[in-house]
Amino acid sequence: MAKKERLDKIKEIIVSFSISSQEELLNVLQSNGFTLTQATLSRDLKQLKVSKVPTANGYRYSLSSKVVDYGRIKAVPSNNLQAQGGILSVAFTGSLAIIKTHPGYASALAWSIDNYSDERILGTIAGDDTIFIAINDKNNRKEIMSLLSEIFPELQIEK
Repeated sequence: MAKKERLDKIKEIIVSFSISSQEELLNVLQSNGFTLTQATLSRDLKQLKVSKVPTANGYRYSLSSKVVDYGRIKAVPSNNLQAQGGILSVAFTGSLAIIKTHPGYASALAWSIDNYSDERILGTIAGDDTIFIAINDKNNRKEIMSLLSEIFPELQIEK
């Protein structure tokens, strides 16, 4: 199969599943009829600017938003960030949401929020374990919590 088809399939798999290793990705590609070596896969991942982001269970592959050529990425439900492993709490003050995370998670979680590219969120600033989210004035806290649960399906929203 052509390289473009292979790269498109790699993007589709990474967006759709929580893939944590080249071996796992190679197995999925091979089960989809692609024949390639680990070295070729490694070059493909580099070309696609794939990175690893922390999760509650280790790391998973993630695409740079600049690589996705079929629109904005919407989060796909997976076990990538369990509430107890990633987000500890969400609080609001004025037009800011403050997310507390485990140490080291804030940057990757903020990246996910920014790359979800929803007009309800103007942007984020992340430290080691805290994310400040600038909220569009048109939206209320309930709408923002709903959005965060779209991005992080495992986030428990208190009813």
